[in-house]
Amino acid sequence: MFKTQNLYQNDEKWKKTPLGNSSETIGGWGCLLTSVTMMLNGIGYNETPETVNEKMKNAGGFQGAFFIPSVLPYVWPNSAYRDMQPCEAFPAPIAQIDAAVAAGKPVILQVDWNKQAGIQTHFVLVKEKKGDDYVLYDPYKYSGDGPDKEVLLTTRYKYNGKTLESEISAVLWFDSYSTMPVEPPKKTTVPVPADKFVIYAGEDDLALRGDASAAGYLWKRMALGTELICLEPKATAKAKIGVQGQWIQVQDPKGDQGYVAAWYVSEQKGKPATPPPTATTAPAPAPGAAPKPGSAPAPKPAAPLPPGSLAFVPTEELSFRTQPVISPETLIRRVPVTEQLVCIEPANQAIPKVGVTGQWLKVRDVNKKEGFVAAWYVKYASGSTAQAQAASAPPASTSGPVKVKAACEAVALRNQPVVSDASLIKRVPINWEFTITEPGGEAKIGANNQWIKVKDSTNEGYVAAWFVGR
Repeated sequence: MFKTQNLYQNDEKWKKTPLGNSSETIGGWGCLLTSVTMMLNGIGYNETPETVNEKMKNAGGFQGAFFIPSVLPYVWPNSAYRDMQPCEAFPAPIAQIDAAVAAGKPVILQVDWNKQAGIQTHFVLVKEKKGDDYVLYDPYKYSGDGPDKEVLLTTRYKYNGKTLESEISAVLWFDSYSTMPVEPPKKTTVPVPADKFVIYAGEDDLALRGDASAAGYLWKRMALGTELICLEPKATAKAKIGVQGQWIQVQDPKGDQGYVAAWYVSEQKGKPATPPPTATTAPAPAPGAAPKPGSAPAPKPAAPLPPGSLAFVPTEELSFRTQPVISPETLIRRVPVTEQLVCIEPANQAIPKVGVTGQWLKVRDVNKKEGFVAAWYVKYASGSTAQAQAASAPPASTSGPVKVKAACEAVALRNQPVVSDASLIKRVPINWEFTITEPGGEAKIGANNQWIKVKDSTNEGYVAAWFVGR
């Protein structure tokens, strides 16, 4: 059972509020917004559809009236969006929904609210299983609805066969890192040193924490390139940059202070962190030199990575396995949320798997060991999501404009080729189409640290070349 309080999109308090960046209203089209609000309140937040609407607008979480669920963790760090699984053309995955609901996880379903031809989209939040049906938190209040009235899915939504398998046309999978977010620690302010030393977030989604550990309270997540002022002596902070297990106390551009993982920051904006050489690293032998007597054999060189290799981080502690099978015999170890994994599958094979329940990714860990992880428990850390696609794509035609598509969820369109809150125009969903507007821009598709000038039907700006493909 998932426990929360029912809220209604057509409540007088907010029904006339414009939905996202559109002229539509929460009352008319805010079913997903309101279902998400109930979900957030069930994992420890205290929101209304109106407050979630405003916060998502500020975070780039709308494309017009279109709600982008993958932006949620940037605003509410205790939430995790896994995937949207369409099932209009085949039976809904009832066993998986049952398992999630039984575990107390939030699941939002797309149903058909009208008997007209086609799916008249409506979103509802599942409360619990009852017999062969689901009890719902329905965000639309019909006559007679109230906290004590039980709403069953196939009793209210019955236009496509009146079974769960046929009435559910899509599933949105969510999770939380804890049932209730922990109490934040008391904030203390550290003076900014006179000799200011600036570093930058070397990865998107960098965590600012209350303590110098991965278990520290999560104040916020920050975008790649965010400028951070070190609150430690320059020499101390500089020695930590790029080192696994080290943390640096910093202040972000809004004045918020906390700790960041030193292996995810860089001295150069837009550049990933590079670990400094360690004192224990032996110099490489000269070419053709024989090993010293009694020395360990040289390690076998790792296989080369495919073009456009992706880097991932776990969304929670993750099992690293010898085979894509959940079994005690396959477990190598548990991977912490702070460790980066490099995918050794081609990007065009890996992208469709990310966030999808039942899919597995072959990866390489920090120890250069290869294995498998559940694709539904990882998110993008860095790297090209389109380079492999671009490499295999046919040459663009010179007779017309070149089109590209967003290769993952929540790709940012920016007014400058810089990652910052100020440059964000909007975020777009996967497969969103852009037209390249700069000469030779198609040559950049999939390239790391390159930007492409593009436009869509409403805006013109820049997208990261490593997050688009043909």
